[in-house]
Amino acid sequence: MQEKSEGKKNAGKSQQKNWFEGVKSEFRKIVWTDRETLAKQTVAVVVISVILAVIISIMDAGILEVINLLV
Repeated sequence: MQEKSEGKKNAGKSQQKNWFEGVKSEFRKIVWTDRETLAKQTVAVVVISVILAVIISIMDAGILEVINLLV
């Protein structure tokens, strides 16, 4: 009876070890972008976010004015 529970514990540890080895091998496959590309993409995201924020603010103000005229 005790042998079966020990076998299950060892099997669980073996599965954990295999899982961590798999994760480790997958992390080795990651290719990180270089600093220049990262900077360009960051600037693009910030600029687009600001432009969208301005557009949404203008639309919000316009809709608010239309609602105030109707009321």
